[in-house]
Amino acid sequence: MNTKEVCNALVLGLRNYFSKNNFRKAVIGLSGGLDSSVAASVAAKALGKENVTAVLMPDIGTTSKKSMEHAKMLVKSLGINHEAVPINDFVRFFKDVKIPKQNKSQIYAVSNIKARARMVILYYFANLSNALVIGTSDKSEIALGYTTKFGDNAADILVIGDLWKTEVIEMGRLLKVPEEILKKKPSAELVKGVTAEKELGASYDVLDKILKMHIEDDLPSEEIIKKGFNKNLVKDVVGRIRLNEHKRRSAMLIRVSERSFHGMEWRMPITNGFKG
Repeated sequence: MNTKEVCNALVLGLRNYFSKNNFRKAVIGLSGGLDSSVAASVAAKALGKENVTAVLMPDIGTTSKKSMEHAKMLVKSLGINHEAVPINDFVRFFKDVKIPKQNKSQIYAVSNIKARARMVILYYFANLSNALVIGTSDKSEIALGYTTKFGDNAADILVIGDLWKTEVIEMGRLLKVPEEILKKKPSAELVKGVTAEKELGASYDVLDKILKMHIEDDLPSEEIIKKGFNKNLVKDVVGRIRLNEHKRRSAMLIRVSERSFHGMEWRMPITNGFKG
């Protein structure tokens, strides 16, 4: 990847999208992690620091103090506006809901609520200022389904959605994102002590190699395994891609008419300037 050329393309693409849709302002959730830091840096470069508002949404008790320090450091470095809204009160109701018995699935259900609460907050601020919400998911997370449906994968535009995690790190270095952010172990911090690589079973360096071979080079699992990758890991990665296809699509529609809004049957350009 020619990082400088790709950065210029991201900046131009984002600026062009906002201009054609008559928006000037953007809202982005800033966690203090790699992806949101790089996405915010691109947004500030494309739209101007005065037009970008970062919203810091810690889950007090789970979100590390270091993450919030990193988020504030980036806000100051970029000179962008920011708001801070802890999500604990939004999530507390669901923690108090009575269920037959507490089990492991409730932990993940509450984790998903945290991600969805953050997106509700982002869209609230976006509506207040006639802004668009910038998503922060990268290509590796999208491929593996390591996102929350209608949570962190909900946005108006994904700035780094076509960059693998390892490429996001390169982009961060180009954009002068602080090294301590770039070197952090990726974590959604939805459950205390859980990192992305721990959940996914390998480092992103390894995961990205498998993902690239399968998605970009069209290699089946067997061919990837022959190249020396762990059989169980490859099967798991390819399985995750298949299993999480629903997260990459809008809600399915049961067709009963001659022409529906399903798939490519009715597709208009988003940025066509059509007045009606």
